Amino acid sequence: MKTFVALLAVLMAVLVTGCGHNAIVFDKGLGFRAGFDPEHLSADVRFVYGEALTLAVRDNIELEWVSDAEGGQEQAAAEAKTGSKLKIKIGRQVNGAASDLVEAGVTADQIRALLESSPTP
Repeated sequence: MKTFVALLAVLMAVLVTGCGHNAIVFDKGLGFRAGFDPEHLSADVRFVYGEALTLAVRDNIELEWVSDAEGGQEQAAAEAKTGSKLKIKIGRQVNGAASDLVEAGVTADQIRALLESSPTP
């Protein structure tokens, strides 16, 4: 029982701790998705054809998505055309210890100098 509780604690720690990464997924074509819908507490299964953009991003992101998709159910799949363009610009993002330093009044130049002077492994 103690082993189960320890494993459960480790699993929960991994699931609830986050990181500062951006997750951007752009799908084009035919696909199948399965997941969980937390709003309705139900399984979510989808069959997808076309373009799909999924974002889980932090602050300071610029995104431009231009879709020139033509076609649809009335056209055969061989005739459908896509000319999509996705442009992403990610600016400076501060989190964790760096965020604490900024709140304490440390400037970006001081942080940069500190990082450059620290030894690297």
